[in-house]
Amino acid sequence: MARIVYALTSQGRGHSSRVTAMAEALEARGHTLLFCAGGGAGKLLASTGREVIDVPVLRHEMHDNRIRLWKSLFMILSKQWSTRGVVDEVIERFRAFEPDLLITDFESYSIQAAQRMGLPLMTFNHQQVLTHTRFEVPGRYAWDAWVARLVINNVSPNNAERVLISSFFYPPLRHPERADRRGGATLVAPILRRAVQDVEPTLGEHVLVYHNDPTGMDGLIAALAGNPEQRFIAYNLGRLAERPGFTAPANVQLEEPNVEGFLAHLASAKAVICSAGFTLTSEALFLGKPMLVLPNGGIFEQTLNAIYLVRDGLGEAVMNGRPTAEDVGGFLSRLDRYAVRDASRLRCGNDDAVACIESVLADLGAA
Repeated sequence: MARIVYALTSQGRGHSSRVTAMAEALEARGHTLLFCAGGGAGKLLASTGREVIDVPVLRHEMHDNRIRLWKSLFMILSKQWSTRGVVDEVIERFRAFEPDLLITDFESYSIQAAQRMGLPLMTFNHQQVLTHTRFEVPGRYAWDAWVARLVINNVSPNNAERVLISSFFYPPLRHPERADRRGGATLVAPILRRAVQDVEPTLGEHVLVYHNDPTGMDGLIAALAGNPEQRFIAYNLGRLAERPGFTAPANVQLEEPNVEGFLAHLASAKAVICSAGFTLTSEALFLGKPMLVLPNGGIFEQTLNAIYLVRDGLGEAVMNGRPTAEDVGGFLSRLDRYAVRDASRLRCGNDDAVACIESVLADLGAA
């Protein structure tokens, strides 16, 4: 069996959910894993008893549901420069582990270490659906798509053994003839935690609300308050409650972060209102929940998720990220259009992803 380093960014909960699911699947196959992550993702993996190399977290700056692109780039580059010695430490840990392969989910220190060592690597994420598939979007998003592809291509390693992409929509690959070759891309269904696969969805009376950027979300709270007949359970908006004079509307229940509680509320929700991140969208669709998504401005991946969600008839989107009470009320009046849990949405890509990883290991003589 192989020795694998699995590295992930700590930007968002989706990366850690995907890696946790894949860790369980790879370990069940007998592979030995070492993890490389910082922040909450690293702590989550360490809490399960797994060995984790702690690295600095490089985060985007968000405000008012929009990425601050130039400030984010400046802060990331500044932090990379001030922590450049971290790569030497990572190389030392890698060499002690003697890995056969690095799997990276946009974690930059591990990529630099692998490239300096000559360690084979593969990428595994959702974002590279932008660079390796022929997706279609309205012309007004052409510039955003071009910029997003440029950024992703610049931060992704150009010597990957394979590009593994998880997605809930399946545009054609740009180069399907290279899918099984070095540098080729493979598209698989969403990676789902065992807890999500096992939970039995029910139809409750509440709507689950989650947003990854609580700054500037007063408008969302006002939109929820404008539908007083509906009960909402909201996660990650707790910082609003810290503001002087803030009082949550009577129909909005603010919840603290809690993995088990969140899944229970997701499984029993009548609908979901959330930013258009890939992991929660995938989990909600798998559980048959109608969705109203609020894509983060400046993050084209979320825009693309929202476009395909609407195009496939799975929900609605507010593309400027500022929902009104009418947006929320109208969506809730149309839930019967979207409340489906059909076989085409019950796909889980975990086994296909493991098969792809093991095919790369076989090519390297490390299976």
